[in-house]
Amino acid sequence: MNIRRPLALAALSLLAMSNSCKKEDVAPCNASADVTLTPLAGLKGTITEPVPYVGQTNEYVINSAAEYQELFAGKKLPPVDFTTHTLLAGKTRTASSYHLLAQQVIQTCAGYTYAVQLAPDAAPRAASVVYYVLVPKLPATAKVTFEVQLLATGSSAEASTLVSK
Repeated sequence: MNIRRPLALAALSLLAMSNSCKKEDVAPCNASADVTLTPLAGLKGTITEPVPYVGQTNEYVINSAAEYQELFAGKKLPPVDFTTHTLLAGKTRTASSYHLLAQQVIQTCAGYTYAVQLAPDAAPRAASVVYYVLVPKLPATAKVTFEVQLLATGSSAEASTLVSK
């Protein structure tokens, strides 16, 4: 009985000491920041993989020269340093011809969002629109969400957004 009391006191004091250590407060993440975009001059917007359905978007996060060469196969490609950059690219099938109007990459608590705005052209035929941008090297585990906004013909106030899951 005499040994139980000192053991219990020792256990309680160790427990009290472990709880008394100041733990770092973790602030909730509610901020977002624009990511610096680097133009990729000389790259022709042709991605070899087809997009079969109108409204469908193929999305690519490219972190190596092999992936880059495979995606844009058969083309003379401008050099990209994949040790310092990641290439984000997409291809969207539209019901009529569109062109890239604006793009932005935003870092959020959940990862990164690549937002693309496409504006209509005069051609009434279905087409595929290719867009891409270089960003500083993203972590291998980074989650990238693609948001493609198709502006309506004749009015920039109306738009539909295609978001990847």
